Amino acid sequence: MNVPSSAKLSAFSPAKINLFLHITGRRADGYHLLQSIFCPITLGDQLSVSVQTNSSRELVIQRSGDLVHIPEQIDLTVRACKAFYAHANIGMGYAVTIHVDKQVPEQAGLGGGSSNAATVLRLLQQHHQNPIEPEQLAAIGLTLGADVPFFLQDSSAFVEGIGEAITPIQGISGHLIVYKPPLSCPTPKIFSDPQLTRNSSDVKIAVFDSARRMNSELMACLQANTQNALQAVVSRNYPEWEQQFGVFSNCVAKLNPQLIRMSGSGSAMFALFASPSQLSTAVAAVADAPELQRGQLFECKIKPS
Repeated sequence: MNVPSSAKLSAFSPAKINLFLHITGRRADGYHLLQSIFCPITLGDQLSVSVQTNSSRELVIQRSGDLVHIPEQIDLTVRACKAFYAHANIGMGYAVTIHVDKQVPEQAGLGGGSSNAATVLRLLQQHHQNPIEPEQLAAIGLTLGADVPFFLQDSSAFVEGIGEAITPIQGISGHLIVYKPPLSCPTPKIFSDPQLTRNSSDVKIAVFDSARRMNSELMACLQANTQNALQAVVSRNYPEWEQQFGVFSNCVAKLNPQLIRMSGSGSAMFALFASPSQLSTAVAAVADAPELQRGQLFECKIKPS
């Protein structure tokens, strides 16, 4: 392989929404089994990785940008970098600088940290000319977080298991308003809630296959047959979130959204529309709501696949 001694690679690191999220069980090791449709969206971060050979033969990682306040031991970009070199069998003599310009809010259920980790893996894989097989890279990603394997590919997907079973879905589209309230929902707290429904009925991907002739049919199918099982837990534990979700829903409901839901474990919520004109009106309504002035508002789309 002819790998350059130094290089800087950059990429967009997209957020995601969950069109639904069911918890179907819990393994003996404590990991929850899930079913969901993940969609990458046009809201995201800009991430770059600079790589240089290092004569000390030890891996040196530096950070710049918006993640430097996070302790290194819990920074998923640092953990992803270490995991890559530990498995790539190319030696450890590299100096790597990771720079992230954040747009995706933290603890929002939008997968920002997992996406950043996956982007680091993808850029290092690109720079070193793919030393790790895709299946192994996905397995490495899974050790970093359940959402990371999804972000190692580009399309919307039906996700099962603990995040490792990914079936790409083509043709999902839509215009999104995403609102992040001024509070965060720690994922471990939500998943450990004793009242979390952990026995949702299995959903078969064939249900969505039959509805994919038109995007509107798929959304109607999701509205009728699915939910976000974590939303009830968040509503119960965070009354302010429930109040804000009610205001948000009232602002957008008159515009006939295809879905109004919380994403992931929260606290972000979204409404999905078929047309940009509906979206523009919804954004104006939410922006004018006095009760929602302290949150963050984003206008974006589901990324085409």
